[in-house]
Amino acid sequence: MMQRINERLPLFLLLGSVVAGCGGTTGGSDFLPLPNPIPAPTLTITDLSPRTVSVGQTPTFVVSFRVEAPAGIRGSNAFLASVTTPLGNFVTLGAFDASQLPGCSVGATTCTVTGLALTQNSFTPTQTGSHQLTISVFDRQDRLGSGSFAFSGVL
Repeated sequence: MMQRINERLPLFLLLGSVVAGCGGTTGGSDFLPLPNPIPAPTLTITDLSPRTVSVGQTPTFVVSFRVEAPAGIRGSNAFLASVTTPLGNFVTLGAFDASQLPGCSVGATTCTVTGLALTQNSFTPTQTGSHQLTISVFDRQDRLGSGSFAFSGVL
């Protein structure tokens, strides 16, 4: 009988240690810290031409910008170009996949686009004043980052 108790004693100690170890990790001060969330993408327009557009003329914008997307740039329709007029009207110039832009690729965490020509026929200024060209980017978590650059509509 004594030998049987001695055989079970190491098993009892092992199970007791496991239970005590598990209980120790459930205390409020023993939680592991949550990982920092991945930041949303950012886009900075570094250059735009022309910066002055005559009313009634359909411009071809040439834009340069830098993107940082820690979660990676999504593939389909990753970029959206638009114009906001002085009266607040929103005009879409086009949507682009990451692979269509020189210097960018699907899943890239950074990219620089230089001299992208936005040939379009959906926007012709009808009023003078400050307009905004906005480029937006979506990451693989479908979060949005955007940058804007002002240009003027003149007579």
